[in-house]
Amino acid sequence: MLADDVTVTTAQDGQLTVIERIVTDAPARHRIAERVPVSDDEDRLYSITDLQISGAATADGTTVTVTGPATVTYTVDGAVAAGQVRVQLTGGWDRSVDRVTATFSAPGVSTADCYAGRPGSSRQCTFSELRRGGVHAEQNVLRQGDRIELAVQTGPLPENARFVPTGPLAAFAPGFPTVLGGLALVLYLLIGAGVLRRRTRPRGELDLTGTVLDLVARGHLRIADGQVSHGEADPLTPFELAVKTAFPPGPLSAARPDQAALRALLDAEAHRHGWLSARQPHVRLAGLLLAAAGIVTTVVLALTVGEALIGVALLIAGIATFLAAPLVQPRRGRALGTPAGRAQSPLAAEIDAIQALAERRSAVSAQ
Repeated sequence: MLADDVTVTTAQDGQLTVIERIVTDAPARHRIAERVPVSDDEDRLYSITDLQISGAATADGTTVTVTGPATVTYTVDGAVAAGQVRVQLTGGWDRSVDRVTATFSAPGVSTADCYAGRPGSSRQCTFSELRRGGVHAEQNVLRQGDRIELAVQTGPLPENARFVPTGPLAAFAPGFPTVLGGLALVLYLLIGAGVLRRRTRPRGELDLTGTVLDLVARGHLRIADGQVSHGEADPLTPFELAVKTAFPPGPLSAARPDQAALRALLDAEAHRHGWLSARQPHVRLAGLLLAAAGIVTTVVLALTVGEALIGVALLIAGIATFLAAPLVQPRRGRALGTPAGRAQSPLAAEIDAIQALAERRSAVSAQ
């Protein structure tokens, strides 16, 4: 003989306290439901907590094994949706249950339905009725694997039901947004690394050949037979003047351009003309805003639907953006100082190229 007397009490926060008083003359196993089919493509999730056992019984997770009289007490969360409390009173037994009685208490009970049989079936229980402050139900025989489920319309209670898709939609179950957020973070970091690689100007030697030849063509510099002489012509920019000064009158081999100073002048001129725009402050601000959004999202999700790791992904992306700001050198137009397709070369080789091109230009002009 196996009998189960169930008492369910509803709290103001929508959680249920369930007490099962079980009597049996032979070992029996009972699995407390945590996931119940609602339709062909959706399941309902319940959280079972605070499981306590007294008497001749043991528990492994939410599976209870009873060998004699025992009392099982636990809390159920996830039973309230649209003003209705729906919960399995008992079920999942590995043998038939001879008799089940149940008492359900909640404020403002107006209607109640009691179902018995396989999960999802709508067969009515042997007996159920509304009583003052709740519902009373009975089932004479509950076959192995069957359940008793109660659906009660109550007064206002906070909704806590959780539903997850099954079948083809199962990919969108809890946990998928976190995975998607992680993949989005990885993609963001990869794209950011690629952009930085393209926009961060190499710090090798400046290619001065073009500027020197331009100064030669404009009459500011004359290079012949390895000798440099100066001339005066149209006004020079600070960068051009610095390049001219770096090639003093005398042997060409004596030229010693100051790479750091020339680079600073070149960058300043590029910024002034709008060829090179530094947006580090904007990137830093974007990183801070992204990190702040990550913190807020983490807190909100942690306190509501979960999936708080999405906010952590935003936070990491914001920190990475802020730290990468000093490396950003967005360009408009041609790259400056390192023409495309030209490998970095020692300054001596560039000076040789300058001399050769200058001498050819002088020869052409003399014809």
